[in-house]
Amino acid sequence: MNAPVVAGDVIAEKYRVDRVLGRGGRGMVVGASRVGHPERVAIKLLVGDSSPALVERFLHEARAAVRLKGEHVVRVLDVGQLDSGAPYLVMEHLDGRDLAELLRDRGQLEISEAVDYVLQACVAMAEAHAAGIVHGNLTPANLFLATTPGGAMVLKVLDVGISAEPSCASEGDGAAPAHEGLALPLYMAPEQLRPSRAVDARADIWSLGAILYRLVTGQPPFEASSPVDLALRVASAEPALPSALRPDIPPVVERVLLGCLEKDPARRPANVAELAIALAPHAPVGSQEYAQRAARTLGATLPPRPRASLPTIGLGLNAKPRAAPRLQQGAEPGAPALSWAFLRDAPHKGSHKARLAVIAALASLLAILGVAAAQLK
Repeated sequence: MNAPVVAGDVIAEKYRVDRVLGRGGRGMVVGASRVGHPERVAIKLLVGDSSPALVERFLHEARAAVRLKGEHVVRVLDVGQLDSGAPYLVMEHLDGRDLAELLRDRGQLEISEAVDYVLQACVAMAEAHAAGIVHGNLTPANLFLATTPGGAMVLKVLDVGISAEPSCASEGDGAAPAHEGLALPLYMAPEQLRPSRAVDARADIWSLGAILYRLVTGQPPFEASSPVDLALRVASAEPALPSALRPDIPPVVERVLLGCLEKDPARRPANVAELAIALAPHAPVGSQEYAQRAARTLGATLPPRPRASLPTIGLGLNAKPRAAPRLQQGAEPGAPALSWAFLRDAPHKGSHKARLAVIAALASLLAILGVAAAQLK
């Protein structure tokens, strides 16, 4: 099939195509320059025999993406259609590389660095979710480390609101060499693999959790030899404990990852602000502000951070679970609360650290009872 544009073509009498940057099953991206202007842009086009409904959805979502102005979202500058009817959108040009390339070079990242990148992605997704946009196709290849004119690095999320047909490709992240050439839903939530495909923002939370799992452990949470087998594992299997793959993962980070990867969307973090706040203590100094920004964007109120507590032990002490924090006084009606329930309720799934905590708590309790008994004699 011939490409809808080639180098030298002029789109909408405004953008001269310089080169093809990439091409997939339904889309292609080209680098271009404004005619008579030095500004460089990237243009994404929907290619192939697309249905009118798909074209209309692409244009609708692209126009919605134009409204997103945050620094962590790739800015959409223009939207239109070629004479052939193929829709396109014009985005800011970025210099840098995506996290898939970074993983190919390094295998896995330092925990604080990985958390920093996910926090920045949470800021982007908070803006998108507040606008009613679900990405639906977050992968390491869609998280781009852009170099600013001043030399700083900022993570930007690609294809926010414009991934009209979610791709199941492994995005070439090198997670499993045997999988090259296969279309695998490595970062898709279970509900996206069902026939109804009824998804909401919590599907993006699954994807962010799967990406963070990949960044810190060096492998995706689920792997298989075929797309069908992988889809079955995503739908029914439990991921390996992150701490079994990397012992230095903090227990809270492990619980956050497992919470993101719950099969039931209701058991995941309620929104990306809750996810970001839970991860913030493990980010580099100065990066915690991303969690606050995500919360402000979603209009969420932040309850006090829950204190660490020992697991409840059934010894007839009539212990009562604490209620989840509610909206703070003076909160805007309807503003989402951050309940921390996903951390409080997330199972340890047989974690060795959890067993040690139970043993330590039991030993302490028995020691206290022993002292009390001695005093009664």
